[in-house]
Amino acid sequence: MSERENLFRPIHKGVRAMLYELGRKVGATDFRSETESRAIADELRRDLKGSTSDCILCLLRAHSAHEERDFFAPMRRFDAEPVDLMIAEHREIARRIVVVAKTCEELERELSEARRVEIGDRLEAESNEIFARYLAHLNNEEATLVPLMWEWFSDEELRAFRARFYNVIPLARFEEWMRWSLPALNPHELALFFRGLKLDPAPNRFRDAMRVAEATLDATRLLRLKEQVEN
Repeated sequence: MSERENLFRPIHKGVRAMLYELGRKVGATDFRSETESRAIADELRRDLKGSTSDCILCLLRAHSAHEERDFFAPMRRFDAEPVDLMIAEHREIARRIVVVAKTCEELERELSEARRVEIGDRLEAESNEIFARYLAHLNNEEATLVPLMWEWFSDEELRAFRARFYNVIPLARFEEWMRWSLPALNPHELALFFRGLKLDPAPNRFRDAMRVAEATLDATRLLRLKEQVEN
């Protein structure tokens, strides 16, 4: 694994963890139950139009918007084609998220048990389609854009991009990303990530991220991380 700054790895691992967990929840939902149906619809759809809540689809949309502004924009100066391809994938995923949101609204209104089961089956299929496309998209971004970032920018420049990316995110959203991302990283990746955060231009989110690490990592991993980063 390269020791260079990889701006995608931590967030993408967090996104994958979100998708795996949400797919499990959707698949385990008993759509005969009005309570369970409304709960999963709420988790998928809540505040979809751009909140800072922990709604997973909200976070996916916000992630795409932040990437385009803070990572893609400077890259387009060098080569617009791969960047535009990733943006087109964002647009297709966003379109499908709207479809899922509408299905969630339909599910929440439905009083018939039989119809809820039908809608639930459709929701599961639509959700799985989004998850599959998003996972493929993450792979595409990493395979296509990370080598170009390393070619065009120094690690210092990449850290400046990351600082802008994180500093404009409301603290509640940043903490939510970190709650998913940090446990998904292996020990070496955690150390690389926190070393990089510590070197990010001020103000940076190193202390905010460490506070989340203290709340989410087990004692052994946390101690190892602090020994690698803070000493």
